[in-house]
Amino acid sequence: MCGIAGVVGRSPEALGPLPAMTAALRHRGPDDEGYLFADSRSGTASAYAGADTLPVLGLPRLPDAPPAGADLALGHRRLSIIDLGPGGHGPMRSPDGTLWVTYNGEIFNYRELRDELRALGHAFHTASDTEVLLAAYREWGEDSLSRFNGMWAFALYDAAARRLFCARDRFGVKPFHYHAGDGLFAFASEIKALLVHPAVRASPHEPTLRAFFVQGALHEGAETFYDGILSLPGGHHLAVDLRTGAHEVRRWYDLPAPSPVSADPAAFREIVTDAVRLRLRSDVDVGTCLSGGLDSSSIVALTARLRDRDGGGRHRSFSVLYPDDEGLDESAHVCAVVAATGVEGIRATPTSADLLADLPALVRHQDEPFPSAGVYSQWRVMALAREAGVPVLLDGQGADEVLAGYHYHYGPHLASVAAERGLAAALGEARRAHEVTRRPWSFFLGLLAYHAVPLPAGLRARAVARQATQGRVPPHLLAPDWSAEGRARTAERHRPRTRLRAELRAGILTTSLPPLLRYEDRNSMAFSIESRVPFLTRELAELLLTLPEEYIIAPDGTSKSIFRRAMRGLVPDPILERRDKVGFATPERAWMRALQPWVDQVVGGDGLTATPALDARAVRSEWARIARDGKPFDARVWRWVNLVEWTRQFNVTF
Repeated sequence: MCGIAGVVGRSPEALGPLPAMTAALRHRGPDDEGYLFADSRSGTASAYAGADTLPVLGLPRLPDAPPAGADLALGHRRLSIIDLGPGGHGPMRSPDGTLWVTYNGEIFNYRELRDELRALGHAFHTASDTEVLLAAYREWGEDSLSRFNGMWAFALYDAAARRLFCARDRFGVKPFHYHAGDGLFAFASEIKALLVHPAVRASPHEPTLRAFFVQGALHEGAETFYDGILSLPGGHHLAVDLRTGAHEVRRWYDLPAPSPVSADPAAFREIVTDAVRLRLRSDVDVGTCLSGGLDSSSIVALTARLRDRDGGGRHRSFSVLYPDDEGLDESAHVCAVVAATGVEGIRATPTSADLLADLPALVRHQDEPFPSAGVYSQWRVMALAREAGVPVLLDGQGADEVLAGYHYHYGPHLASVAAERGLAAALGEARRAHEVTRRPWSFFLGLLAYHAVPLPAGLRARAVARQATQGRVPPHLLAPDWSAEGRARTAERHRPRTRLRAELRAGILTTSLPPLLRYEDRNSMAFSIESRVPFLTRELAELLLTLPEEYIIAPDGTSKSIFRRAMRGLVPDPILERRDKVGFATPERAWMRALQPWVDQVVGGDGLTATPALDARAVRSEWARIARDGKPFDARVWRWVNLVEWTRQFNVTF
């Protein structure tokens, strides 16, 4: 797991910032660093060392200025997970010197691919998966991507083709951001590294920011919160022609079209088990996140079983608990999993004071605004793992997206039932879902109507405002032009869908998973932790998107039906029988009230006035009613303070 950066340009001024860009990613790779400067016209390329480069490599020190003629520069910061010695140094070159790659991620089936490539005549000199990536590209070209089982973002310089080939894994687990314009192409694992380059400005992308405030929308495309900085979507690759500087983005992977098949729980369990088994491959200690929910508990249980079978050693799980908040307290569930599996449970209980102390670093590492303080719970889990010296964690991220784990998933499912079996059948399932989840009966009736009935736009907008979980800033708190333009956009996450599969595809590709993966990546890498997500495998996603819906949401209202049956006998029954939904939440309402003096300062300060998206006077009046007049708190307060801190941390200029 690493941090990568690079620049394509024809002047020393364009390439010169590469070392500083790479230095901004040191937290992603504190163990080693490396640089490449290449002249694609002559085919010459030279590797250099930085302050943290392993001395045994004997590389020359990085020069003060780019070598004459260079038009490509690559940087690499390494977190050593596989092949801990110098064999995993990057950027890495192919044996013939015509391919160079800077690579962030893990190809978990690298051993199997290495054996296949050896049979085809390739020789290997390290134990790293990076060398396997280079050999696979040499053998299969772009088709090698479809053979990789893992998570990755990489940039590969092909000297013979005079091309920079960049690719991101199927689901976008590992990040790749870029800026292109005025003869410059620059990329990096994190936006903060791009902002180091003088040609890249920290200006907001106003449509994205409007959607964030008005619609509660997050990433729903390639745009980021910064104008001129894009994210390469998951399942896409990008090629830069070094002759012309032109670049082209193409999709290389897509989820399959529906073609219903059947599956038994045993087969499903085998797929999940194999995904966990591959993600335990590491030359350092691997731990697990444990929230007490079905997803993380299953990973902990499978990891414990696999380690017992293989004679593995110590297994530590990491949890954040809030025992003083009845609605968030998962202590009993965490303790049940720890007792059943024998893992060593490590726990923390953050406070509002902890959040306040960590907020500047949290916002800085996230790069972009985020909708709630729930991100902080995961941040503290990663901090726990780093304190314990565990550099790799398995996490349950993605399971809710592929297994319909959110309560809003009932809406498209009920609409599908109504279309296929009639309204009476849909109402029957809605009633059973109400009984199982204990959510109000009106909630499921509303979901059914929203997705199955062609409601007027105004009524649909009011339904979103009342029921959507992502907190939005009411229009009267925004500057008039921001409010009007924001309302004109329909967020993809709020579009009605009459099939559960369509909702799942949207969640995986655009509306839910991309921002969650961003939180996961930034939280983990802030502490030099590699986070692995077993549920985001091609085999699992493709199977679940072809199953009949009753395998996912059963007629009795049980969500994740096939998953619960598959884990029976492995995960404690109280976990399998849970129907509530907590996730990595925080007691945000209580915290914001406890931090009222600080919020007073934020709302009353110059930072709010400097962000023209908000009507400062209206926001201050609203906060007064919330803080002093007893008006109910909601998530909009977090969006105010998060915006102010974001603009301050990154000097965002409107």
